[in-house]
Amino acid sequence: MAFALSNKKGKRVVVLGGGNGTSRLLTALLPLLEHGSIASLHALIHMADDGGSTGRLREQYDVGAMGDVTKCLLALSSLRGDVRGDKFLKALEYRFANGDFSGHTLRNVLLTALELTSDLDAAIATFARVLQVPKFAGVIPTTLEALTQQVVLQKDGQEKLLGSGQHFISWNVDAQADPTWKPGDIKVTFAEKNAELNPRAKKALDNATHIIIAPGHTFGSILPTLASLAIGGSSALRDSKAEICVVMTLLTTPLHTVGWSGEDFVRVYESYIGRPVDTVIANSGRAPISLVEGQSWVDFIDDRHAYELIQDNVVRLLEAKQEASDSVPRPVLVHDDAEMRKIFSSYLA
Repeated sequence: MAFALSNKKGKRVVVLGGGNGTSRLLTALLPLLEHGSIASLHALIHMADDGGSTGRLREQYDVGAMGDVTKCLLALSSLRGDVRGDKFLKALEYRFANGDFSGHTLRNVLLTALELTSDLDAAIATFARVLQVPKFAGVIPTTLEALTQQVVLQKDGQEKLLGSGQHFISWNVDAQADPTWKPGDIKVTFAEKNAELNPRAKKALDNATHIIIAPGHTFGSILPTLASLAIGGSSALRDSKAEICVVMTLLTTPLHTVGWSGEDFVRVYESYIGRPVDTVIANSGRAPISLVEGQSWVDFIDDRHAYELIQDNVVRLLEAKQEASDSVPRPVLVHDDAEMRKIFSSYLA
């Protein structure tokens, strides 16, 4: 049965995040599950994505935010490496360039149909069965309803709403408009105040021995996931007995994290988690690429940290061809799968 939580002794890994960073990390970790180095591998994905194909499907059909969910399901598929399986996975990634499906990927359309004929949890389980996701692996939405992300300035005992909607926030809200604002002054919240944590997400956190925060867009992927795990006053993440590891993002983001050090990122993450992290894996390498204004490599500046800091050259430059049908830019800089697998093989040993 897909999504079963392993009862076996061993490392039970839960990855938090969304987007390309999370799916690539799952691809790097999946062989560790297949070889028995870890006992289970699950990804918890927030339901606030409202851009591109996902946003249109949410608006038209009142379904969950499926883009990151389907991307991570494909990353966990056992079909990869088989000729017919690879062709099927490629077809699921196909993005229609015109017509009624213009801008949509087949994977998003398929999960939408599955949800409309059942419910979100059952739809994900069915899709996982089709993709032959291993028994003790899966993707779990942090909530069973779609969320509307908000960013709020919390300073001097007052709150000010800066923007709503994950896609709008990512591209339009300047979270550093005032130089007196510090990292952590801008908080991610949700408009749905009565939303509840998915019970299966809580069970996964309770069962985990290792929780890994994936690399990704800070205000688009990571903070929404961490905030959604505390929704409704839940303390499931804070109370977990698991070790918490952060895979640090490669670059700062214009409008949101310009000038942040690695330490700044960790402190902000910890403010959502409610407890210190144990390990941080960070990139020390560089790639031959021209950065846009506001982007810089994320570096750690302190000599000592309460957490273990593992630094290595893990950056990889992709030759990503942007297609006319793409609704968002394709990633160019990523964490190298092989290097990440090597690091986690040691970390999880």
